[in-house]
Amino acid sequence: MPVVGPDPTLNQVIADEIKTQFKNYVIYEAFEISGYRWVRGLKGWGWLTCVRFRDRDHLRTYVFLVRDGKVIDNRYAVETDACDAESYSPFGLLGPTGFGTQPLY
Repeated sequence: MPVVGPDPTLNQVIADEIKTQFKNYVIYEAFEISGYRWVRGLKGWGWLTCVRFRDRDHLRTYVFLVRDGKVIDNRYAVETDACDAESYSPFGLLGPTGFGTQPLY
């Protein structure tokens, strides 16, 4: 377990990864991000966060595992990620997307 919490710049790391990996991410809307949890993934220990968004009226949830300031794994969320139990806040680092940045609830 790390001695300190997650690096405050991790949200920018996630935003940069979304901009690189998601084709046409600007068509998605209402991006939200959860807090970070220290977990063991298939590629080792790291900070896990859940990002949810709307894709043509479908709620999608994606997870990112970050270690040493780099994304080491990302994929669609599965039940064991427990993203449904997380609290979310608006994720504004992606700039204007979709039809606005309204919350999902």
